[in-house]
Amino acid sequence: MKKLLTILVLSLCFITPSQADDIRDFQIEGISVGDSLLNHFSKKQLENNISAAQYPNKKYTLVWLKKLTFNFKTYDALTIAYKTYDDKYHVHSIIGSVYYNEIKECLKKMREIDKELSNTFQNANRIFAEKQKHSYDKTGESTLTGSIFILKSGDDVQATCYDWSKTLQKKENRADELGVSLTTKSFTDWVQNEAYK
Repeated sequence: MKKLLTILVLSLCFITPSQADDIRDFQIEGISVGDSLLNHFSKKQLENNISAAQYPNKKYTLVWLKKLTFNFKTYDALTIAYKTYDDKYHVHSIIGSVYYNEIKECLKKMREIDKELSNTFQNANRIFAEKQKHSYDKTGESTLTGSIFILKSGDDVQATCYDWSKTLQKKENRADELGVSLTTKSFTDWVQNEAYK
């Protein structure tokens, strides 16, 4: 049975560590890694919501789905990656985002999630980053704080707060953001080694 990953009602603490070895056992807005997006959305909906932000290497495609359009229960938006030529649109990465006016609110919620994830993924390799500069912002004014839990399979679960600079907030209409993600090892490896080629 799949468990729902939410940030409002975290039921992860009821799962024993032996049950928390596969990210496919978890969902964000009812969607799991490995699911066909066609079980949740139409092809037209996916094609109409292809993200403007894509990697130079086109092996994967990103879609950005907003709560206002899809009536999500927990998150303000989802960013989902699938292989570009996969006619079933299988999910390789899913990020649920919640937007904040104040970074303090984001950090408080992220720390609550980190605690729950630490209890759930006790056998995972946990890496915590405290207020590091975000590489996207060349001015160095935007930061991120978060944790990543790397499972034995190499798949990972993350909870991260993005504190965007005032300049980027104004220029790109960005808001401070909490992201909770489920990502396969193959997608992470591709982002790190091929995505920008």
